[in-house]
Amino acid sequence: MTATARRGRGFGADVALLAGARLATVVAFFGVSVVGARLLSPEALGSAAVGQTVGMIAALVANGGLNIATIYFLQQRPDERATLVQRLGALAIGGSTVAVVLVGISAPIVMGRVVADDAWPLMLAAAAMGAAMIAFEFAGALLLGLGRAGGFTIMELVRGIGSLAAVTILLAGPWREDGGFVLGLGLGYAAAALLGLVGTRRGGLSLRPRYDAAFTAEALAFGLKGQVGNIFQFLGVRLDLLLVPALLDLRAAGIYVIAVRMSDVVGQAATAASSLVFPRVAGQVEAGSTLLTERATRMILIVVAASALVLGVAGETVLRIAFGSIYAAGTVALLVLLVATLPLSLGRLVAADLKGRGRPDLVSWAALLTVVATVAADLALIPLLGIEGAALASVIAYTVSAAALLIGYRSVTGGRLAALVPRPADVRELVTMTLGLVTGRRPRDGAA
Repeated sequence: MTATARRGRGFGADVALLAGARLATVVAFFGVSVVGARLLSPEALGSAAVGQTVGMIAALVANGGLNIATIYFLQQRPDERATLVQRLGALAIGGSTVAVVLVGISAPIVMGRVVADDAWPLMLAAAAMGAAMIAFEFAGALLLGLGRAGGFTIMELVRGIGSLAAVTILLAGPWREDGGFVLGLGLGYAAAALLGLVGTRRGGLSLRPRYDAAFTAEALAFGLKGQVGNIFQFLGVRLDLLLVPALLDLRAAGIYVIAVRMSDVVGQAATAASSLVFPRVAGQVEAGSTLLTERATRMILIVVAASALVLGVAGETVLRIAFGSIYAAGTVALLVLLVATLPLSLGRLVAADLKGRGRPDLVSWAALLTVVATVAADLALIPLLGIEGAALASVIAYTVSAAALLIGYRSVTGGRLAALVPRPADVRELVTMTLGLVTGRRPRDGAA
């Protein structure tokens, strides 16, 4: 058995467990969306989506590549982990503070143009969510960088369950408004972050922050190469949640956001796999090997395609029963978004591989192309086709992103792109692996 195969042993099980946790988290967030749709009007739900998006963008900008640097340096410098955690902790505190400031700066720009001109409570909730997101990303990166995928899996579960509980309590009681919805999500992130940090501390590592100017410059120099890509990736994926209310109205935005949340379900396997591909590639002994990424990509694309097909068949029924008949107007948009999950999933996996090889800059360039394609397609298609146009723009933008990433992957690794395409043998292997996991038998090779 090769070194790569030995390091890949159990990777399929780790992906399956994390994908299961993410799926459970998606189910929880599905519940969050149901609660929001039932207790808020479509207009208020659309406004909440704007606040959530603003908070996420602030967190991505303020992050500065913290999560990327955390995983990479902890994998590359195992003997320095004790001091690295402290230095990275100082960066996390700074990033959370910057996120709050950024939301405050953006609030006057958004209010009166996209949401109500007196939506300060919503913006304050967005600021709290942004800070909590950075804490969550940092805590999760610590666990992944330390090789504790199980702890990260538990964090995912807490994030989903905590958000569902907090949103339900706030909307059913003291704050039945858009701001209550966003604050509830932030509390879910905060609970998961606290759990991850406690787990790190119990592992014997001090969380006392220690500022180091030289390390800060090094971490930012590396992390920003990839974080710029993360920002552009997010904008490429979620900019439509700002453009739909700006070009149409908040009611259409509320219907569209539910379609988006439902389509997110099928992409969770790819998100889980990409979270594990990055540290595995960064720490693999055979630096030039592409076996792990190839097998992971083939398997995940099969899972995504099958999930999209099932949800596509049941989509309208689920929209009517779970959210109400008004949201059935998003059925066509949902179907188009399900198609978009295939290039989106492919791009996420390839991007994770490139980051693991120390080339986050390529991911950033590809993401920039995605943003350009998103804005151009949204501006052209949303006024013409409504929310269906926004969904179609996503297909175009994700395809552009995947193509650019594949070009970068081929250039860096020399790997065959055909090796990323699923084949019948992969279906059989996936079924065998799934049966093995159900019966409690972990894979004995590097299967994805």
